[in-house]
Formats: sequence, C-alpha cells, structure tokens
Amino acid sequence: MLKQRVITGIILVAIVLAALLLLPPTVFAVLSLVVIVGLGSWEWAALVGYRFMPQRLVAMLPTLVLALLLLLMQPPVMPVVVVGVMVWGGILGLLWHYRQHTRFYRDYLWLLPMLGILVLSIAWYALSHLNALSVGYVLYVIGLVAVADTGAYFTGKRFGKVKLAPELSPGKTREGAYGALALGTIWAIAGALVLGFSLGQSIAFVVLSLIVVIFSIAGDLFESMVKREAGVKDSGQLLPGHGGILDRIDGLLAALPVFSLGLWWIRSGL
Repeated sequence: MLKQRVITGIILVAIVLAALLLLPPTVFAVLSLVVIVGLGSWEWAALVGYRFMPQRLVAMLPTLVLALLLLLMQPPVMPVVVVGVMVWGGILGLLWHYRQHTRFYRDYLWLLPMLGILVLSIAWYALSHLNALSVGYVLYVIGLVAVADTGAYFTGKRFGKVKLAPELSPGKTREGAYGALALGTIWAIAGALVLGFSLGQSIAFVVLSLIVVIFSIAGDLFESMVKREAGVKDSGQLLPGHGGILDRIDGLLAALPVFSLGLWWIRSGL
C-alpha cells in the first residue's frame, strides 16, 4: 500500500508540475475545471447520497454550470473568493458543533450539496486566477498544504496524544496540528524570501500562510465529516493508494480562496 501510494503521489506531482509549467493559463483553467469541478462534483454527489449514475450526473450539473459561468463571464476574483471565505467560515461553525449520529444533515438534505457547489467552484476559480497571476503562487500554496499535511502526519504519529476533533477524525491530534503550523512557518519564510516580498509583506505573508494552514486542516476535517455522514472511508477509488480526487484536494479547497484573498490584500495594501 505504501509503495502504491508513493508511486501514485510521484505521478500526480509530475502531472501537476507539467500542467502548471507547460500549459497556457486558459488551457490550465479548463483542465483544472474538469479535474476539480468535474471529478470533484462526481465524487461529492455520491457522498451526499446520489449513488446511481443518472442521479449523480444530474447532481453534478449545478456545480458545472456555476463553474462554466465563472469561466465564461470572468467576474472579478475578489468578490468570489470573499464569498468562498465566508462559506468556509460557516463550515468552521458546522465542524465546531458536529456530533456523531446527528440528524442535522438528514433534516437539511440541501445543505451539503449546496456547500459542495460553492466549495468546488470557488476553489477552482481561485486556482485559475492564481495561475494567471503567477505559477509561483500556485506552487507555493500547493506546497504549503502538502508540507502542513506532512508535518501533521509525522508529528502526530510521534507525539500525538490529545485528539483534535474526535467526533470528526479520531486520528488527528493537536500535536499534529502544531507540527503542521511549525513546518508551515518554515515553508512560509522560505516562500516570502523566494517571492521577493518586503519585510512588512513577508511578516503578513507568514501570518497569512499560518491562517491558510488552519483552513487546510478544516478542509480535511470537513471532508472527513462528509464521509462520516456517507459511511465511507474514501471519496472514491480513482487514485490507487490515495482514494479519490477529494481525498487529495480537501485541504486545498479551503486554502485556495483564503490564500487568494490574503495575497490580494498583501500585494495591494503593503
């Protein structure tokens, strides 16, 4: 399993790097729409109860339509990511109050499908605009989420004792979250130097990066909550050793709008 996971991970990294470095922004936007919005909404539809193909195809349509409207109309990115950050603020509240065996999501069947529509389409739009701005920003935020995830895994495995969110994901610990923040800080300092920010911008960039790490953990926990409600371990089986697309991008779905909004503020205000 570990060997399979590593091989799949290497292939994924190679594909993402090739797409970012070789494709024009418009082509990358379309390709990432297919992967994030298309495949992501396919998996999301199954998680929220649409298990049969006709149902899943219909359930995908609102997310695809919204993403295509964003692609064709190209509205200003800031209002879109502000909505995304507000959505994730609401999700943080849902995570905080979550209890196993709750009937809340059965009583409000529309909630998780609606959140999926917004989360997937807004994250994709933020990614496509970051890529148009600079490939370096995309590589940075993907690396930040990956580094934080790695720090959380190894720190939690070695020192983890206190559960971070036992109702949502028993394997995650507070010590793991501290490891994610610590490694994320190192990555952020290096990123600020490479990206050429001033001292004031660099301080703000590090703070922003730590906020992004926190939201990426929330993204992971949110997918865990949705999978728990669905009674499944993985969002899909597309990626050997990794599960589905959503299992790989859950942290990025939360990180992208937060990073985009913070980066805009840093670039325009400092």
